[in-house]
Amino acid sequence: MPKVNLELQMKFLKELNEALEDALGRYASDGPDKLAELEYMKKEVVRARRIISERMDREETTGKSAFQTEAYHEAAYL
Repeated sequence: MPKVNLELQMKFLKELNEALEDALGRYASDGPDKLAELEYMKKEVVRARRIISERMDREETTGKSAFQTEAYHEAAYL
């Protein structure tokens, strides 16, 4: 299996988080439904960053691939 570039995923998630923050400011007056959806997406980005961070830490300490970690199984159900 190919190795997943976790640093690239973290970079993408950081940029996505910044875009969601901009969208929250831009659409602040568009009503609670749109804001709730953006807030939910932001929470999911935070969750994904935590999972990727845990994988990166685990790979550093154990040398295992992301495919062999328990965190990968959690991410598969997103």
